[in-house]
Amino acid sequence: MFNFQEANSRLGTNSTKWDRYQKRWQLDDVIPLWVADMDFQCPEEVTERIIQRARHGIFGYTDAGSECLEAVVDWEKRHHQVTLRQEDIVFTTGVVYALYTAVEMLTRPDEKVLVQPPVYPPFFNTPLSLNRTVVYNPLLLDGQPRMNLEELVQLLKEDPSIRVMIFCNPHNPIGKSWTKEELTALLEILERYDLTLLSDEIHADLVFPPHQHVSMLAVDERFNQRIIQLGAPTKTFNLAGLKISYALIPNEALRTEFARRAKASGLSSINIFGYEALTAAYQHGDAWLEACLQAIQDNLHWLKDFLDRELPLCRFDLPESTYLAWVDFSAYHVPDNFQEILKFEGGVELQDGRGFKNSNGYHRINVACPQATLKKGMQRVVDTMRKKGWLK
Repeated sequence: MFNFQEANSRLGTNSTKWDRYQKRWQLDDVIPLWVADMDFQCPEEVTERIIQRARHGIFGYTDAGSECLEAVVDWEKRHHQVTLRQEDIVFTTGVVYALYTAVEMLTRPDEKVLVQPPVYPPFFNTPLSLNRTVVYNPLLLDGQPRMNLEELVQLLKEDPSIRVMIFCNPHNPIGKSWTKEELTALLEILERYDLTLLSDEIHADLVFPPHQHVSMLAVDERFNQRIIQLGAPTKTFNLAGLKISYALIPNEALRTEFARRAKASGLSSINIFGYEALTAAYQHGDAWLEACLQAIQDNLHWLKDFLDRELPLCRFDLPESTYLAWVDFSAYHVPDNFQEILKFEGGVELQDGRGFKNSNGYHRINVACPQATLKKGMQRVVDTMRKKGWLK
């Protein structure tokens, strides 16, 4: 019914992922396995709804209609057991922009933001750009990934100027799907020390059975007044270019102020087609998503087998969620410019893990592409490593 193995060329579409090589470096043949967008076409119902809206021919200022709002309410309830009212939703143009607005709203310049590396770089770059100090509480990665809650308590006990935590649920880049018990333990600590939690849940729909996504707002309602949960259909259905996401904020005072700031900054000025795409995806995308998750899992298992066979010293544990593989190449003593060597000499690009902090030797690999593309790209990685003498 759905074909996730068809190679749909994105060259010539001004794709950030594919077209930048010719534009910036005059390179004609590089396979991008780095940035987190898919090479899969979105559900047909999304395309058709956008076409129908385009035929109207008038594209003036547009608000979210009740159908769009109800689509979010219904999706979050069906897929994540989050009970919402339409008024709890504030639409935004992107999760990172929402983080910026929330951090500026919730902290003074002399207050601090806590993050848990290795993690998506905007989690620490955003507060730093606002001249906020970032406090790091690194994850424990010796075995099953877990939070260092003992260190977290110590940090909060010693420094009352830490006011906000930015959390990744599910986790990018390690692919951890946090359990209800883990999230409850975290929220109890934040409650004790009176922190507000910004929970980025943009990968919430990309969790592989038997694991299940647990939304922060579904853990225990007694914590919900200190949570701003951020979501979007953009990772799930490959809609990033349509610039639509949303903040879920049960706390009326926080929501009112966030919405005010979002309006003042243009953060709430959503692309007309973003509203249409979200509505169609959330109303009709379940079967597509199920098939997409299977294609991603097949690619992750292929990658695991390939690495075990061709690069057995690499450390790679199958993720519980996301279409991102977090691979440790450090046993091969690859140089710091490994990413650049692969790009300019090998014709393939991975994402350097150093940008996520605490991750020398790691690289992130996007497997959301036809398997033939992944196979070709990973073979180029091995061929380049062999050519450079890193494989014996």
